Amino acid sequence: MRRLMICIVLLAVGSTLILTGCSSGKSEKEGLDSLQNVQKIDRTEGGEIIQTVSDADEINSFSKALEVGKWKLTGKQKDDLVAGSTYLFYRTDTVKFGEEQADQTDMKEVARVTAYKEEPYVLLMYGGVEMVFEVPAEVQHRLNQ
Repeated sequence: MRRLMICIVLLAVGSTLILTGCSSGKSEKEGLDSLQNVQKIDRTEGGEIIQTVSDADEINSFSKALEVGKWKLTGKQKDDLVAGSTYLFYRTDTVKFGEEQADQTDMKEVARVTAYKEEPYVLLMYGGVEMVFEVPAEVQHRLNQ
């Protein structure tokens, strides 16, 4: 009986460790919290990068000003609207088990947000999927300034 109890406890502990895995305290889905670089591209200036932000405090301030929690998903693409500024969001790739530490200068684009000029809509490209959101007017104004 005692041997059976020890086996059950070991099995429970082992399966818990296997199912939860190792964690560094951060989730894979970090979203805007793990951004390391934001670039602004303005359509009116020939598509050139006109601003790059790498400071963590400025990136946090910018991501909070986006008010992503207030965005409302719309069901259709807004083809008739004129695109304004585009923002590219970058971070270094996640180091996976068995790999060496990634070079801090090698950043990967994780998302792209295009603001429309006249209407409070944005096009979000994330993970190869395009989605159009209705955003608060203040967010649309901030993205296009």
